Amino acid sequence: MIDLLIQIDTSLFTCINSHHSLFFDKFFLVISLFGSGWIAVPLVAAVIIAVTPRSFLAKALLYAVMAGILAGVANTQIKRVVHRPRPIIYFEQGLSPGGTSLVTGSTAHQVHCVGKILRQNSFPSGHAATVFAAAAIVALLFGGYFYLGFIPALLVAYSRVYLGVHFPSDIFGGAVLGFAAALLVIVFFRKKKYLPLPESLRRKHA
Repeated sequence: MIDLLIQIDTSLFTCINSHHSLFFDKFFLVISLFGSGWIAVPLVAAVIIAVTPRSFLAKALLYAVMAGILAGVANTQIKRVVHRPRPIIYFEQGLSPGGTSLVTGSTAHQVHCVGKILRQNSFPSGHAATVFAAAAIVALLFGGYFYLGFIPALLVAYSRVYLGVHFPSDIFGGAVLGFAAALLVIVFFRKKKYLPLPESLRRKHA
């Protein structure tokens, strides 16, 4: 079963990473930037400030910060424990993501890397954790069309495989981690009655 999952992971990476063009190199390099905390955090803060009633703004920002910190700390610690090499290292060595023999010599997949070449700490994806925590905190706070925020999150996640710095399983792990961090914060404070339901919050704003 594990071997099958490894095979699927490798095949998906190869399929995505091997189809590229100059236009999409530039496009996904820009898209990937939105997974950086330096861009994602101000964007989320701007959305919360624009949507949230002033009486609840401080709490909403606090919850978003807590979700971001939780996702970031968990992501960093898991990276250190797993210490998984990036795709370029696996394919240079003729290995699969599980460390078993995959290819040899000239038959190895030539990883298409765009931007900075990364070699270590692949799992989970920090960019995926960041954007999915951001999308989830906004969606769970306000509901409705704010769930569309997962569309740009998916684009950022896809860009990381396209750019050659992550396997799909790294992306999945980061996405789950980011979403779980936001969900944990929201569920906790809703149970404590510190956080209104999305519909109520949006009606107050209206």
